[in-house]
Amino acid sequence: MQFRPTTVLGLFDSSQKHFIIPVYQRAYSWDKDQWNIFLTDLKEQIRGDNSYFYGNLLLETVKKDIQYEIIDGQQRLTTLTIFIRAILDILKKRSTTETEIEIDFESKENIYFKNGGNIKLRPVEYDRACFETLIVEGKPKFETATPSQERIKNGRKHFSTELDKLTTKDLLSILDKLESTELTCIELSGKKDSALMFELQNNRGKDLTNMEKIKSYFMYQMYVYSPEEETETNIEFVSNIFKLIYLIINDLKSLNEDSVLIYHCNAFIKGYPYRTLDDIKEVFVNSTDKVKWIKGFVTELHTSFSNIKKMENSTLPYLQDLRSLSIPAFVYPFIIKGYKYFNEKEDDLNTLYNILEVVVFRYRLINSRADFISRLNEILLGFDGDLGKLKNHFKNKLNEAWYWGDNRMKEYLKGYMYENRILNYLLWKYEDSLQNRGYNIGNCTIESEQIEHISPQKPTNGDPIATGYDVDENNEYIDGFADKELNCLGNLMLISGSHNASIGNKPFSDKLTSYKSNPLLKQQAEIVDFLDNGTIKWGASEILERHEKIVNKFAIPKWDFDNIKTK
Repeated sequence: MQFRPTTVLGLFDSSQKHFIIPVYQRAYSWDKDQWNIFLTDLKEQIRGDNSYFYGNLLLETVKKDIQYEIIDGQQRLTTLTIFIRAILDILKKRSTTETEIEIDFESKENIYFKNGGNIKLRPVEYDRACFETLIVEGKPKFETATPSQERIKNGRKHFSTELDKLTTKDLLSILDKLESTELTCIELSGKKDSALMFELQNNRGKDLTNMEKIKSYFMYQMYVYSPEEETETNIEFVSNIFKLIYLIINDLKSLNEDSVLIYHCNAFIKGYPYRTLDDIKEVFVNSTDKVKWIKGFVTELHTSFSNIKKMENSTLPYLQDLRSLSIPAFVYPFIIKGYKYFNEKEDDLNTLYNILEVVVFRYRLINSRADFISRLNEILLGFDGDLGKLKNHFKNKLNEAWYWGDNRMKEYLKGYMYENRILNYLLWKYEDSLQNRGYNIGNCTIESEQIEHISPQKPTNGDPIATGYDVDENNEYIDGFADKELNCLGNLMLISGSHNASIGNKPFSDKLTSYKSNPLLKQQAEIVDFLDNGTIKWGASEILERHEKIVNKFAIPKWDFDNIKTK
């Protein structure tokens, strides 16, 4: 282990030396907040005479004085290089008109970016093409494909915008201050020393994700518990697994790395009571064979990340339904477990999604402050791949809790449904049920989607209700109608905003004509089926007939656990 004080210029000023960010490290993650702090610090430094210290850089020596892997400091070093690209670009542009700029730009580019074929800083593999195009080569455009590539591009743009506001004198002072900035390189040999130093230096967890914390913790524990002759190999095993995990993380679209870690630990460590990394450490400390436990945990964690990626790319029908409902956090541990048991068995996975869709539907439908998740913990911990048992466990537990049981669901469906958070979803599924002969509306959308009251709400301008509805001699709704029928499912339907505006509170005969002319939604076209002997009237009896169909013949059977088919 060597401690080598140097400066930013001294760090880079070698024709052969270069730095590599290994792929098991986190990709570039700094954004506007960190960029502003970085720039503010530099601007403050040029106002004073004190030296600027950039901290420690933890390096693993691959080839002495030539190649180093960055164990800690990759975010700072990447930001530093992006910043230098931005400031050199501005100074180069101004140098065509300002004689005070006496910089050998080719020499600077050789120092910080590329000397011959030697690229000075290489980020994680999947970001190298972006970094080399925008930062090393200084080209203006690159088609980004990952969040970290977008941050690299935005970082350069942000620094360019902010630096261009400064005087040339300040820019030259900042560059001079930056090049003379002091830092300490801690050079280590081998994964064993790297694991030890990284854990000791970062045990406060500053600026690290939980994934990085647990990675460094496990690498250090491999150092502590491995037989001496296996230490290097075991630490490398952990780093290689995290290399694979970070490759997947860069492709994830819907979840971040720490969320997947939480859901994995919900599934396999403590269920929903899992809170922090200390829960993982507690289980680890109580394990018998600690090296074996770590290997098993990180391998299983990689599998969970891989399966989340598979889920993101899946188009199974009931998973699509879950997405339409917006998947709550408590669902993901069941999905992670499901992939463990079913892997590529799409029928089983779709059945699992069906069960979960019924659970989420009830959860979203019923507005209760009761603790929902605690009631699911026993179900999650007991899920062993038996879908029939899982279905019955959900049914019994939710009925036992009452809040989300069969009777409570029926009460909600039969009552006031306007403004319920699943109303649009329910009516879309009802529309699916009306389509026939193999046709469906698929991913069709309605422009400015709204909910139509067939029998209208009372006009806000105070006019009487139009004809064709259950009104008295004063054209006011009869007693009880507004409390019962007006906002129930039988009187509600999907409609576009422009369609809704065009019919407003018109007489029912006008509304009926507009419904019949709609070629898309059958729930509008079928209104005529509920009229008695062709009379053009929409009152309590017609609403209740439609209500009966939607609630008792469609919704209750659809979201009944007993109607889910399991093997």
